[in-house]
Formats: sequence, structure tokens, C-alpha cells
Amino acid sequence: MPMNKIKLSVLSLSLVAAFPALADSSEAARLKALEQKLNQSLAVIEQLQKRITDLEQVKPAPAVAAVPVAPAPAAAPAAAPAEVAARIDSLEQTVSGLTSGALRSQADSGVPLHGFLDVGYARSSRTVADQYGRTGFRVGTFDLYLTPQLSDRVKALLEIAYEYDYTGTLGVDMERAQLGYTVNDNLTAWAGRFHTPYGYWNTAFHHGAQIQTSITRPRVIAFEDGGGLLPAHTVGAWATGKVATGAGRLNYDFYAGNSQTLRSGVLDYNAVGKDTGGSNVGFNVGLSPQAVPGLTLGLHGLSEKVVSNGTNQAGAALNGQIGVRMLGGYGFYETDDWEVIGEYYRFSNKDLAGSAGTNSSWAGFVQAGYHLSDRWTGYARYEKASLSANDPYFKLMNNGITNYGASYDQKTIGVRYDLDQRSALKFQAERINDAGNPTRVNTWLRAQYAVRF
Repeated sequence: MPMNKIKLSVLSLSLVAAFPALADSSEAARLKALEQKLNQSLAVIEQLQKRITDLEQVKPAPAVAAVPVAPAPAAAPAAAPAEVAARIDSLEQTVSGLTSGALRSQADSGVPLHGFLDVGYARSSRTVADQYGRTGFRVGTFDLYLTPQLSDRVKALLEIAYEYDYTGTLGVDMERAQLGYTVNDNLTAWAGRFHTPYGYWNTAFHHGAQIQTSITRPRVIAFEDGGGLLPAHTVGAWATGKVATGAGRLNYDFYAGNSQTLRSGVLDYNAVGKDTGGSNVGFNVGLSPQAVPGLTLGLHGLSEKVVSNGTNQAGAALNGQIGVRMLGGYGFYETDDWEVIGEYYRFSNKDLAGSAGTNSSWAGFVQAGYHLSDRWTGYARYEKASLSANDPYFKLMNNGITNYGASYDQKTIGVRYDLDQRSALKFQAERINDAGNPTRVNTWLRAQYAVRF
């Protein structure tokens, strides 16, 4: 049998044996497995070649003595190579198709696609038509979440959300668009638009409602278009990772990006460049102590120069420049029964364009959830914001509907029922004391059906 044919057969057989590894393992593991299969196949084929050569050299026995049995030995050497060749040809054709598919699979990194959708109902005493108080059935957020892994080190994260605002207008937003590079086990670098890594909630839970226990986010850290006090997103660069220490695991985040702009009272993350010479810089450092499994305690802070422009619906100018400074802490605790999240934010904001000077404010929340059974979870949350009435940063937060920049406190209680691992029913009630609205607001019922796929 020709040697090049044998080598091709060896490679074909090896690829067949190694095909599952090509699809499921890392490149290094696939190469190692391929080498092992190749060595094994070479040994087998060498033995086969030697056997065929020996058979071909055997001479037929004399005709008289071979009458009963001579035809069988004479046919065997001739038939064996033909049969082997036919089988090898068939295998080569099969492997050719499998190999081309495997190579295409290797060249195409794939785009893992995930999705989230929620629908709901609310019954509220609030008369203002906004996202907190509208009564009736509603379509929530349709969220597409993609996590392509381009190589062992290069990866990406894309999140696109389709959602209706309080007027019923459908909006589409690229919530996250970030490219990452894993330097080592302790460091990953990201660039693009990402969730600003302060506290625990903002990076743990995104726009897919199914993954968070409650129906709503705390108003303190609501998304920008929902009246949040902080930039929920940043466009820039972010370094994140973890380091093992004697006390436990140290988690860290350091980031820098475009400073925010208050456009008509709503924070804008400035996707295509900043309006001022300043930048949004910040950090988040947390420790998960070995002595208390499930606990993380951390510090966080940010600094940026925010410019405000535009007008509200009444036509009043919303202009100003503020140096925003935030420093605070947070904690997260999770066991088989409990989930507790607490975050605190202390502001020291300076009026850079007027005479309001430096003003101090604070805001925070704590939420506790208890697993009543395998499927039922009860939860409660208390949140409060005590904001300086002289601080232009909060005074200029006006989306034309109501002043979310006012002090408030809110009590929330609810229950969640997991239909399965991908879907949940939630029921929630709220009471809000809002300085921007002298009437106490009750949301007697908020219901949500949330799924992921």
C-alpha cells in the first residue's frame, strides 16, 4: 500500500477520533489529543503494513497439495489490501466532510445569545404619569444579551434593550458594548460601554429582570432614564479582577471614562466623546473573608465633572457645572437561606458655575431576601436619600415629569415564586414619601412575569 495513502489514512482516522475534542476542548487540549491519536494510529498502521507485506510475499503451495485449501490462502492476500483500501477511501470521504465542518467551527467563534423578557401590572395611587406610578398592564424590557468568546483571552459582551418609556414610545438602547482581554487569572481589561462598577447591585444585575429577586431596582441606583442619582453606565476603560490573600479574596475595579452630561435633567453617558475636559474615574474594592463564607464587604468611590444643559418641559433652563464626588461602602451576604444587599453613597458636590459652594448629601438602601422554600422567596427593602436642597446636581435632575432629585424614603415588600430555573412570578407593594411630591404614594400591587432564554 502506498505510504502517502497510509499517512492520509492515519490523519483521517485521527481526525475522526479527535473530532469531539475539536468541538469541546481548548486548542491546546485538542492538539495534545490529536498527537496521541496520531501516534497510536501510526503504530497500528505500521503493524498492518508489515502484515500486508508478509502476506504478499507468501508463495502459493503446489497445485496437487493445494486442491482442498489453496484458493483461500491465495485470495486472502489479494482481498485484504483491496478491502482495506476501500474502507480507507470511505473513511477519507467521511472525514473530509467532518474535517471541513470542524475547521469552519474553529474559524467561527460563535455568538452565544441569551434573552430576557418581562410583562407586568401595577396599581398605584400616584397621579403623575411616570415609570413609577402608571396603573395598568405593561410590557417590560426585551433584552438581548450576547457573550461571544473570540479566543481563550479575547471576549466581548453586548446587551441591547428594547423598552417602552412612560409615554408608550419604544426605545432601543445599546446598554453594554464592551470588548475584553484576559491578561491572567487576576486581571481582565475591558473597553467600551459597561455598567459602572460601584456597589454590588449595578454589576451583578443588568436589564434582564428575571435574575434579580425584586421587581424594581432601588431608586438610588435606577438607570439614568429612570431617574437614577448616579451614572449607571460608563464609556471608557475598566480593569477588574481578584487576588487571593491570607484574609480572603480581594476583588477590585478601577475605571475611567467620559464624564456625564445632564441633558434636560437626565444623565447622558456620552457615547461619542465628552462635553467637558474632565473624566469619570472611580474604584471599587471588596473583600470576601474566608472566615465568613458568602460575605463581601467593600468600599467604592467616583469623581467627575458634570455639565448640565437644556430645558425642562416648562421651558426653564437647566444649566450648570458640578464637581461630583462620591465615597461610600457596601456589603453582600448570601447563604442557602439568605440574600442581603446593602449600599451607602456619600456625596460632596461642588457648584463650579455658581455660588452654591460644596454640599453634602447621602443615599442608600438595604434589601433582605429569605428563601421560604425551594421556589418561594420573600424580600423587603428600605431605601432613603437625604439630598441637599442647594446642590445643583440634584436640583437639575429633572426629566420634565417630576423631580427625582428630591429627598425620599421608600419601603418595599414582596414575594417571588420560581416557576422553574428560567421563569419567575413576582408580587410587590411599595410606600414612598417623596419630598418632590407631598402626597404619600402607595403602589398597592406590582406584579411581574419574567423569563430568560
